[in-house]
Amino acid sequence: MAGAHMSAVLQPAHVEAAEARLWDALIQWQPQQLSALLSPALFLTDLDGRRRDASPWLAGWNARRIRIAAIERQQTEQLACGAMVLVTGELRIHLDGEHGRQLHAMRLLRVWARCTGAPGVHLLSLCMLPAAPRPH
Repeated sequence: MAGAHMSAVLQPAHVEAAEARLWDALIQWQPQQLSALLSPALFLTDLDGRRRDASPWLAGWNARRIRIAAIERQQTEQLACGAMVLVTGELRIHLDGEHGRQLHAMRLLRVWARCTGAPGVHLLSLCMLPAAPRPH
């Protein structure tokens, strides 16, 4: 019976769809859609490799102190490993906040994991790395 047995393997296409919903939720300020995509155990790792709680950033976004105006994605790659998929790629995020519009360029590693509830996948971890040098 199709659909009765959920595969333990997380399909890259499923992650691509979840990523599209994630970016849309962030830009369009859709807290419920965003919450459905985030693991309760979500954590961030900053540029120095230190583990950070995602709560302050999400609280600023939820309170609309931070608004994501645009997200430019480039050079995305995936590595699938069973119930998890690692996605990496260059991002340029345009933020509107207390200090006007700011551009943040970075390489962002995302770990997506299969989950039993809807939507079937959630974001487990984010790691921010310096953006690759731009060609001159």
